[in-house]
Amino acid sequence: MWCGTSRFGFRHLGKVTKTKTLVPWKSIKNNRIAAANKWAFAKSLSSVSSASRVGNASEQSKQKHAKVKPFDKVLIANRGEIACRVIRTCKRLGIRTVAVYSEADSRALHVQQADEAVCIGPAPSLQSYLSIPKIIAAIKATGAQAVHPGYGFLSENKLFSKAVEEEAGAVFIGPTEYSIDAMGDKITSKKLALEAGVHTVPGYQGIVKDAEEAAKIAADIGYPVMIKASAGGGGKGMRVAYNDKEAKEGFRLSTEEARKSFGDDRIFVEKFIENPHHVEIQLVADTHGGVACFPERECSIQRRNQKVLEESPSVLLKPETRRAMQEQAAMLARAVKYRSAGTVEFLVDEDQNFYFLEMNTRLQVEHPVTEYVSGEDLVEHMLWVAAGEALPGRLTAQPVPFKGWAMEARVYAEDPLRGFLPSTGHLITYREPRHLMEMEVEGGVPAVRIDTGVYEGSEISMFYDPMIAKLVSYGSTRAEALERLNEALDAYVIQGLSHNLCFLKELARHPRFAKGATSTKFIPQEFPDGFHGVLLTAEEKRYAVTSAVLMHLVKADTLSTVEGQLPSHGARGAYSAGFFVHLGGQTVGGDGERSKEKEVYEVTIDPAASTESDTVIRVVPLTAGMEKGKKSKEECSQTVTVRDIDWELGVPLFRAHMDGGLRTLQCLASRTLGYDLFYGGAYLSVEVYEPREQALLKHMLPVLEVDNSKYLQCPMPGQLISLAVQEGDVVEVGQELAIVEAMKMQNILRAPKKTTIQKLRAEIGSSLKVDQVILEFAVPGDGGK
Repeated sequence: MWCGTSRFGFRHLGKVTKTKTLVPWKSIKNNRIAAANKWAFAKSLSSVSSASRVGNASEQSKQKHAKVKPFDKVLIANRGEIACRVIRTCKRLGIRTVAVYSEADSRALHVQQADEAVCIGPAPSLQSYLSIPKIIAAIKATGAQAVHPGYGFLSENKLFSKAVEEEAGAVFIGPTEYSIDAMGDKITSKKLALEAGVHTVPGYQGIVKDAEEAAKIAADIGYPVMIKASAGGGGKGMRVAYNDKEAKEGFRLSTEEARKSFGDDRIFVEKFIENPHHVEIQLVADTHGGVACFPERECSIQRRNQKVLEESPSVLLKPETRRAMQEQAAMLARAVKYRSAGTVEFLVDEDQNFYFLEMNTRLQVEHPVTEYVSGEDLVEHMLWVAAGEALPGRLTAQPVPFKGWAMEARVYAEDPLRGFLPSTGHLITYREPRHLMEMEVEGGVPAVRIDTGVYEGSEISMFYDPMIAKLVSYGSTRAEALERLNEALDAYVIQGLSHNLCFLKELARHPRFAKGATSTKFIPQEFPDGFHGVLLTAEEKRYAVTSAVLMHLVKADTLSTVEGQLPSHGARGAYSAGFFVHLGGQTVGGDGERSKEKEVYEVTIDPAASTESDTVIRVVPLTAGMEKGKKSKEECSQTVTVRDIDWELGVPLFRAHMDGGLRTLQCLASRTLGYDLFYGGAYLSVEVYEPREQALLKHMLPVLEVDNSKYLQCPMPGQLISLAVQEGDVVEVGQELAIVEAMKMQNILRAPKKTTIQKLRAEIGSSLKVDQVILEFAVPGDGGK
């Protein structure tokens, strides 16, 4: 932390106080509670990167059970954050854990946290995490009494459930084979839901044979339609079609994705309801007829049918609608003799009409928001139910009550500025928003919880889902939870690969989201041409510019302490004269190129207006209008009052109070004359010049640019699945050129212009790196068009 008075005259910055933690919120009285309080368990679920933090036991763990603990040893047939999540609850209950891992995951966090670990094969999931024989062998070898499947992989595979119990002689911590079969198949589940009296979406209940039949059925139902894999989930194997062409293409892509992700390529078609809310009911059922229905989760913020932001409760639902949905969810669970945790998903329109969508027979990715508002540990309930215990009467007598508000943002290794293409690589820098994770709020729970399976140095590979973490915030109100989510996104430092924090920040700060006016169409409606970066307000730009100058002064002060330097050249005079700050890089064009336009600001410190505790900094945007004499500096000048600067050279997080509020920025890189910053979701390139340097800039030569427009480059690491063209072909704008598969998703690469294919530079089946050339276009003069 930099503070105090420097020998370069930084006393003009005011007295900076040292504090252990800068808390951005109003003072909160910590109402510490007894260990038996049912919200206390949430504290134990907030991860600590490379080690789990075990907190007090929850109320349900103090229930009178037939056993001291449900099992002695549990194997987790999964990886990543969900494996770590299950391990944390098992450790709290005194249960030994077994991790399974592929060769690519030998150093993974879940392997480090488990008591035992077994390698089950090479990196490809079909040879490891999806290999039932290998996992059964691991169960037998370790003597695990039960198996928790997590989500994804084999979690909803009836053959795996059966093999665990019949071949390995262990307990499957999930529903029975019958329930998985009935609800895991979307076609069968809709029929059973209808029979149980649950409202369903209109559609074709049979299996679609081919693309032609898909188009015919879609036309009969009426566009738009949803083409879905019967065994699908997680947004994979799903496409929305608005015409026959899209229906045929959607069938082809959904079939391929379903075959590779689930080993089941059956497809069905149903009506796509425009602008609905996606609302789901979490439940847990035991083997004694008890069903506990939890408060709903609103999951409408989706991209390509995959959830991005979730919250509980929903702004939309009235109490009577919530109750009706919970009743229907319980009816369905009883109809299929369900046990364990499950989620019944509904589409809800603005008039509170709701329709059954599907049932996920596993623990959901977004389960932490339910745990936050209910104070219940869903994994613990799953363990006790699997051990044959009945759910507590307080849960089954009536719908589970809820308290406060929770929000979850899914943090992925993907590049939102390049069409959300997956990213791979090592986490060179990884810093969680620790000040919020350690801040206890009402009920003794942390303001923010991070569920992750990574740590600094971890690798995000091309073989698995690109999720880095789930960031969950909590507050007594929705506004409070949202405020904490925004602060956590600002303070979450991830470097080394591309990630979606900028997009999450844009969603969290969006006025429409703040009002709760969302639907599943939110992202397509608000970003019809894609996401091209966050645009900061004039006020936010002032804070960014002010921060850059403060960082520059801290840097100069730090470097001045190095021994053996030549005498400083007019450092104090340069400081007194102020700085010129060039701010750029915040906007991105539709082609993915960052804007080269820069805004120039003149920044000076006003000693006369500053006090012992506050420093007043004057910021003047040098607009074209002002330079022409239309406005004076005084008319354009704005001030920023600063105190409590928390930053030192080499630290990624900069924090300071400006104009009464805490501002958090990330310093991604420190260059000779400037900094690369991340603020408010915007990536900024900032240069700080002294007046003499500013005057000499006009003599600088422009940087030469490289033109790669003649190449089709691979936008992400993946495998080249197909090439739709040959050398010499003439292609039109938007025509399919190739398909690259990355992280189980098929990505079509299309022609950016009308041209001729001059040369193919990659072979089908080859593994490609980012920006590797797939093919070369002809250019004028080379016979190109």
